[in-house]
Amino acid sequence: MDIQLSKHVALVTGAGEGIGRGCALALAEAGADVVVNDVNPVTGQATAAEIQKMGRRSLFAQADVSDARAVQAMVEAVQREFGVLHVLLNNAGFNLFKNLEQTSLEEWDRIMSVDLRGIYLVTRGMLPLLKIARGASVVNIASVHAQATIADITAYAAAKGGVVSMGRSLAQELGKHGIRVNTISPGFVRTPLLDRWLNSEPDPQASLARVNGFHPLGRIGTPQDIGNLVVFLASDYSSFISGANITIDGGLTARLMH
Repeated sequence: MDIQLSKHVALVTGAGEGIGRGCALALAEAGADVVVNDVNPVTGQATAAEIQKMGRRSLFAQADVSDARAVQAMVEAVQREFGVLHVLLNNAGFNLFKNLEQTSLEEWDRIMSVDLRGIYLVTRGMLPLLKIARGASVVNIASVHAQATIADITAYAAAKGGVVSMGRSLAQELGKHGIRVNTISPGFVRTPLLDRWLNSEPDPQASLARVNGFHPLGRIGTPQDIGNLVVFLASDYSSFISGANITIDGGLTARLMH
């Protein structure tokens, strides 16, 4: 299956590192021009520069996706530069390892603002450009924590559960415009965020081996693994897939722990 996304314009939020960066590069490898969004200008511009080296057009749009004014400025920039949007990947988000008692109101609101409100703001803002594309694809990044989670991650799990439900509703709402909406729920993925957690462990290699052992495939995922799925969902090969929540976790959540 040779997927070609030439003449497609994609926007990836949170594309400075990790899953977002991997997906942005995968879309560019398939031929798409990519708008790179991130709050960090250093990592965001680095991703955009790498895409340009591949011969694709790339625009870096610095914006906090929870900031309505910043998102509107990003919408206007995409309108000026490209005039259309075929693929929207709502990836920006962050985690919080705290239980309910430890989580402050400000921390709760911040998780909801970035992980959930951000999808609302960006998707609503980009909707006119998605409609122009006539057959656009919206992909939202949730997490396995939306359906199987652990203690002391309450705010994050709640936000990602909301992402899954939002995707199902948007698929019904936007289908009349020919826009497909799907959700991806990754498990463990080797990102700088995961590396920071491993490096905080007494024995990082032992912790990584323990996590790998949770997976039937014997390893955690990579940003490229997620990017490959995004490219498929952006293509015509997935033209009858909408409203789905696709788990990509190497079999992690299929395993009964005992």
